[in-house]
Amino acid sequence: MSQPVRPWTVLAQKNFALFWSSLLVSAIGSQLTSVAIAWQVYEMTDSPLQLGLTGLFRAVPLIAFAFTGGWLADRVERRRLLLATQVLALFLSLALAVLTDSGRIAVWHIYAILFAQSALMSFDLPTRNALIPNLVVEEHLATAFGLSVALRQAAFLAGPFVAGAIIAYGGVRWCYYIDAASFIAVIVCLTLIEIRGAPQPSRERGLRSMLQGLSFIRKNRMIFALLVMDAFVNFFGAFRGLMPIFARDLLNVGPTGLGALLGAPAVGAIAGSLVVMTLGDPRSKARLIVTVTLLYTAGVVAFALSRSFMLSLAITFALGALDAVGETLRMTVIQLMTPDELRGRVQAAAYVFLIGGPFLGQAEIGLAASLLGATGAVVLGGALATAGVAAMARAVIRADK
Repeated sequence: MSQPVRPWTVLAQKNFALFWSSLLVSAIGSQLTSVAIAWQVYEMTDSPLQLGLTGLFRAVPLIAFAFTGGWLADRVERRRLLLATQVLALFLSLALAVLTDSGRIAVWHIYAILFAQSALMSFDLPTRNALIPNLVVEEHLATAFGLSVALRQAAFLAGPFVAGAIIAYGGVRWCYYIDAASFIAVIVCLTLIEIRGAPQPSRERGLRSMLQGLSFIRKNRMIFALLVMDAFVNFFGAFRGLMPIFARDLLNVGPTGLGALLGAPAVGAIAGSLVVMTLGDPRSKARLIVTVTLLYTAGVVAFALSRSFMLSLAITFALGALDAVGETLRMTVIQLMTPDELRGRVQAAAYVFLIGGPFLGQAEIGLAASLLGATGAVVLGGALATAGVAAMARAVIRADK
């Protein structure tokens, strides 16, 4: 087994450090917008269903354009594609800010901009992840992905806490303005970094080329089993979509409490990411992946039943740690098993499960909450997620042998 690589060793590499730092700034900005949208929609409508629909308007374009985005990430120069997505994302966040500031914002405006933002994400996410192996050497890849998960979770930590304070004292418009400004960091970084050993962009054409990532996943038992298991958890365990209801109506803690409830999983996730970086080679850890995923689904049920704010914070902290360990191991295994010329397309398929699943889950759990209440919806989702993971556990462990 290879020895673990320390995070500071990877961050000492200028190109990766620049890329990582700029994405951290942008991710925090994106979290401000995510929290602001959830709070704004629920304040405008008082409807769990319409709150859940924000997830649907994120999921549909992400899934619809994911394979196109992954194909494009393998076909064109990745730096240029990322520059284009950042510029367009900047203008979409600015549109939210101006509409809110002018008092003309309507729910349909939010849904439309969410749709466009998610369509951009389907090009952005597979491209940025496919670029990471061209910024670090292979033996640093597991740590680089651990740092990427830590980055996202640090944004989940800082973003909600900051968003809660901004919403409480300045209004949601400032979340959108700050998010728009944050994209400038990535744009500047992308003009400065040097990409090591970048492959020649693919010139393949046609639907067959676009779907090669899916074909590769179908033939690789380990990747297929991990992604199906992930789909169960992300779809049925999307409890964060109802967090404004828990914060305002069940725990009575308002927007600042909402920020804390959304930020606590990120604190745990940072701790979980640091643990993963001490594990060395992530391969041959199928049992660990299954165990932490089952613990996660049990924790979702526990959160739904809690009526103590402090207990809920503790549970969400643990959920964040478990999620980070499972996600880092899964995504690193997938990257190590994927040839570079297919990374964009395979990452696109992976993000349909990783990101599209929770967005669809938000719509599903919003509908369930309108029928069963928030508590009943999350308990049912956690139970179904547990059943799905248990059904896939044997396939994951067998594929690892």
